[in-house]
Amino acid sequence: MKHEFYKIKHVRDFKEMIAHLGEKYAEDTAFEYFRDGTKVSVTYARFKRDVFALGSYFYSLGLKNAKIAVCGENSYEWIVTYLASAVGGNTIVPLDKELKPEEANVLLTASGSEMLVYSAKKSALAEIACDKVKHKLCMTDMSSAIETGAGQVSQCGIMENEIDVEDVCTIIYTSGTTGNPKGVMLSQRNLISDMILSIESMWFPQGTVCVLPLHHTFGMMASVLCQLMCGFSVFINDNLKYVLRDIKEAKPGHVSVVPLFVESFYKGIWKNAKKSGKDKALKALIKTSNAMRKVGIDMRKTLFKSVIDAFGGNLEMLITGGAPISDELIKGFDDIGVKIINGYGITECSPIVSLSKYHGNKSGSVGMPIKMVQVKTINNNEDGEGELCVKGDIVMMGYYNNPEANAEAFVDGWFNTGDLGKVDEDGFVFITGRKKNLIILNNGKNVYPEELEYLIGKIDGVTEVLVYAENDYITAEIYAEDMTKKDAITAEIKDKLNSSIASYKQIRKIKFRAAEFEKTTTKKIKR
Repeated sequence: MKHEFYKIKHVRDFKEMIAHLGEKYAEDTAFEYFRDGTKVSVTYARFKRDVFALGSYFYSLGLKNAKIAVCGENSYEWIVTYLASAVGGNTIVPLDKELKPEEANVLLTASGSEMLVYSAKKSALAEIACDKVKHKLCMTDMSSAIETGAGQVSQCGIMENEIDVEDVCTIIYTSGTTGNPKGVMLSQRNLISDMILSIESMWFPQGTVCVLPLHHTFGMMASVLCQLMCGFSVFINDNLKYVLRDIKEAKPGHVSVVPLFVESFYKGIWKNAKKSGKDKALKALIKTSNAMRKVGIDMRKTLFKSVIDAFGGNLEMLITGGAPISDELIKGFDDIGVKIINGYGITECSPIVSLSKYHGNKSGSVGMPIKMVQVKTINNNEDGEGELCVKGDIVMMGYYNNPEANAEAFVDGWFNTGDLGKVDEDGFVFITGRKKNLIILNNGKNVYPEELEYLIGKIDGVTEVLVYAENDYITAEIYAEDMTKKDAITAEIKDKLNSSIASYKQIRKIKFRAAEFEKTTTKKIKR
């Protein structure tokens, strides 16, 4: 079956995009979600009104060329905040909802955010927000702010304001509580380019559920922006406990997730089959189906209808990224008629860099670069593996207030990703490792060991420390000259440090070593 790529309007900026969508798809459904047990639907026309109204409200507060932070669970209000900031030429600063209030406050300070839009569950952050935050808006009060702004759209000048597509649209922080967090600056040109080029580089079936956190660039790009540009409907999941409920309700054609979800879905299929005593029959059916496919007969939609019905009945594709995915899972879902599209992305590239092909992808590959994007490797070893470098309109403006990091990241117009891999003779990209020490957990969360090493190193009695992942557990290996402080160090980490940082960063294993770590000639610990 041949799948045609979508033909979309090449918009210049988010203001043009929202205006275009509100007119072209006016009465079509843009978003659906559950609120207090009731399903809510929002048309594209209403979405356009709300975005420009909230943007006007920001203007009424004097927020022009300002930084607006947003923190909370996935929600319609979160998305409206993001795009209302963009259509007004302001800069949106998305904050991870799992950060502790103190951690998030560090980023509010570092970014110089003048306003904080937050969910009710993040009220503690609003209470301690730095002095630079002059305005605060709880999402529960957003409807009144939108109504206020709706009466000001024609007078405030938001519609006449010309957007500078080269100016910073969003600052996304890739670090937490260290003294110098790295803020990735993406312009509207970066984001619009990645959205359009991604859509024109692959086919995906209509309808999705927004599962990935919206502060994550992949979640916002794949689950929201690309969907809206095609005029599709997005079902917003606000709590991972209800993922399967929402998928069954939304009946999506595809869902973007991290590999951990793919594995969970797959295990669930076989768990349910075994529970109902149908696991042997399912295995036999798969064997028969695969034999039929070899002679050109594809009956998967009929044979595995009961399985797909558990995912709403229309699921054809899972799009995944952020961590490696096994060939076993790819084949397992392909057996029942669900295609897994794997890709490679990095926040600094807006984030989508490459996507696997619907037909003819190579095993182990993260696909080919999207249109108009170049990928190469440098400092290759004997196997042709080196550091991946990217060039194109998707590449970030740079790191906010961090000239040292910018000098390291860019060489001759190429962005050095810090990821190791190779590009084969056919243009397929393969990821083979990480140059940097970034830890990527199987749920797609990124953990920076240097941040945790900095915090642990301040504990009395710790001489040296190395943080790494062991069986997907964050592990701290410690050398203490005075081993009598071992119990006190352990208690400090478990009782105090872990309670002050996000759950996915918490130290799960603690090891003590008898000797110092081996070091390089520059006295750096060898990892």
